[in-house]
Amino acid sequence: MVRGAAKAASQERNAKKQAAQKKSGSQLGAGEKAMSTECGICKVRMPTLQNLKDHYVSKHPASPLPDGLEEGLKAAAAKKAADEQKKAGKAPPGTGGGGIKVAQAAAKKKVKKNDADLSLLMEGLGTGKKKK
Repeated sequence: MVRGAAKAASQERNAKKQAAQKKSGSQLGAGEKAMSTECGICKVRMPTLQNLKDHYVSKHPASPLPDGLEEGLKAAAAKKAADEQKKAGKAPPGTGGGGIKVAQAAAKKKVKKNDADLSLLMEGLGTGKKKK
């Protein structure tokens, strides 16, 4: 048999793949876990506090917002701002503050490089040979 070893290796890889999928489990419960907040009036579940606030405003306008909802939204906004600041802190030096000037200078350099490439191309087309 010519393909005997390849067949055995393929079956072994497939068995490992199937075992890994079986071990990881189903994703059916992942949606349930994502729905972390619940409306106290109609028991509808939502993934975020902002969704819950929007739900209360649109579906239950006469009812007051639940206790702690505004504080939770402020805490989430503060966390998001901190994450963005942390991400911005990892930016290369020199991009903060004068980022527009740096970007404009980079664009000018790119245009000059493209012009040089174009002139080399035009010279090459004119002579039929590539100039160095």
